[in-house]
Amino acid sequence: MITPLSCALPNRREGGPKGSGDDAIKVNSGTLLYKICGSEDHSEQYFCNYGVNPEFEAQFVAAGMKISARGGQGEIRAAELPDHPFFLATLFQPQLSSRPEAPHAIMLAFLRAALRFRKDRAGKKRRK
Repeated sequence: MITPLSCALPNRREGGPKGSGDDAIKVNSGTLLYKICGSEDHSEQYFCNYGVNPEFEAQFVAAGMKISARGGQGEIRAAELPDHPFFLATLFQPQLSSRPEAPHAIMLAFLRAALRFRKDRAGKKRRK
């Protein structure tokens, strides 16, 4: 399912892996990622040598995964499980552009989901 990348991303750091640098992604509307990012066009940072093998996309979708973002050549950049409270897999790394004074939107969304889960679980324990 995972395969080595065959081409470098634009803005690659000199001497860095093929998948390092900044790249634009197209976020699909109706996804958790779209709700988090608030727009279709987005730029993210990468540092990897691997990506999703496109031959397995049909199996991902058949298993319930929803493709939430694609790169410039149509490659998968993010996927999610729609019926899960927060299952979001990305090939970009939000932590690279996250700062204490300006956390990445995905980091904040994950923390909010974790707090909701904790509150829901605590409420269920009290009801028993």
